[in-house]
This record gives sequence, structure tokens and C-alpha cells, in this order.
Amino acid sequence: MRLTEPATDLIGFVLSVNPLTLEDRHGRSHVVTPGTVLAARRVTVSLGRDPRSAPRVLLDELALRARVAGEPELHRISDLLAGRPAPAEVFAGRGEWSDGDLRARVEGEWLTTNVTDPELLVALAWWATRQNARSIQVRR
Repeated sequence: MRLTEPATDLIGFVLSVNPLTLEDRHGRSHVVTPGTVLAARRVTVSLGRDPRSAPRVLLDELALRARVAGEPELHRISDLLAGRPAPAEVFAGRGEWSDGDLRARVEGEWLTTNVTDPELLVALAWWATRQNARSIQVRR
């Protein structure tokens, strides 16, 4: 096969197969022109740094901006999501989510939340990975 244009990479979450539509980590949707995909592969959730090595002052600042309190429980999102399929639908908003007193905020590679319900926490973790989050702190 001979390329008539320079090849480019597009990394993202598949939103639709027909037409092939991907969402990049910035939340932008890209419709892929049929017949232009040269290679594809499935990528798992990124491992990220060891969340236990994060400075406590950073974690406290993130919690303050997320408006959650309590002692942090730290996890790698990849560990939390291991073996769990991505849900068919993920929260549409970006950056912050809330439902009554429950809150979640993605900032940098961190998801900070006070959600403790396991199913909702997994859904929020998938939502956060679409925004490039790698670690989670749950404040209780």
C-alpha cells in the first residue's frame, strides 16, 4: 500500500463503530474516514505512578478543590478496573461530577471523590480514564 498523505496516530475511546468515531483524551470526537485505518489495537487502562508516593499536601489540595473531606484511600485506577468491562455509557460531563452530596473531580492524573458505592466508583473511574486520570483518592 502506498500512502498519499502522511500517516497520523489517533488514540482514543471508541464511541461508535459505524461510522468509526473516537473520543480523544481532551474530549474531542473524531470521525475516521472509511478505508483509512492502517492498524489498530486495543489499549488497556494506563498503569500510572504509585499513588502512595504522592505528597500528602498535593492530595489535600486536590480534595479541597473537589470539596471532599476525610482521610484518603489511594488506588491505581488500573487496579480498580482490572477485568471489568467498560460500561456502554459513561458520564457525559468532563472535569467534575456531582449528585447531591456525592462529588468527583478529575484534575491531572487524579480522580478525587467521596463516592464509596463500588458500582458508582467503577463508573466514575471509567469516566476519569477518558480524561487521562491514572490514580484515585476516595475521601471518607
